Amino acid sequence: METITTSRLIIRAFKLSDAADEFEFASLEEVGFNAGFKPHINIEETEKTIARFIAQDEVWAIELKETGKVIGSIGLHPDSFRKDMNTKEIGYVLSPSFQKQGLMLEAVNAVLEFGFDKQNLALIGANHFAFNEASRKVILKAGFSYDGLLRRAKCLYDGTKVDLMLYSFDKKQYYSQENKK
Repeated sequence: METITTSRLIIRAFKLSDAADEFEFASLEEVGFNAGFKPHINIEETEKTIARFIAQDEVWAIELKETGKVIGSIGLHPDSFRKDMNTKEIGYVLSPSFQKQGLMLEAVNAVLEFGFDKQNLALIGANHFAFNEASRKVILKAGFSYDGLLRRAKCLYDGTKVDLMLYSFDKKQYYSQENKK
């Protein structure tokens, strides 16, 4: 997995030694609820998740350059809605302690560039639960186009059915004059 650097971040492959940092935010109810996973109840659960990230080779750790602390994760996954079309879907999680600083937008922009330049993707999709306003803001600031609402598209770990807001970013759109990064 290639490492991506930005002015404040190192976006890199996960290591099992990242478990304590990851558990710090993955155990929070608000993080799990907004991202769609059951909050981690112990460090062993986090270690299993990181081992899965390493095996799947599609999720990076987001490390803060200044401290070396892992503050989130970001990935390019097989697109849930567009099959066999040279597309991926971006997904991310950020510790609440580091939100509202532009860090996730910085990571998303770097991963978009990687996806279009290095992986030669034709389109990158994104989605968020309809109630997740923070994710909506990041997605729109990054330049994604709104595709629509898919009602009752996901079932959360507690059985709650939730609506998904769907977005996409086409490679041609990405390289257009007004959206050039």
